[in-house]
Amino acid sequence: MRAKKPEQSVVSEAWQNMSADMEKFLPQKLRGGKGKWKFALALALIELVVLGVVGKYLYDWLTG
Repeated sequence: MRAKKPEQSVVSEAWQNMSADMEKFLPQKLRGGKGKWKFALALALIELVVLGVVGKYLYDWLTG
């Protein structure tokens, strides 16, 4: 009989997978520290701005 290993929550497993993926493409000095959070926040904000601008022009083009 196999020993049961404690099951992770879906959120916990997803967080670990996301962190492992981020470690792969972050510069060496940002890995594992507070810099990772700043980088992730900056990346998210840039993404929102870029998607917002592109979305606005796409919407104007489609409805114009």
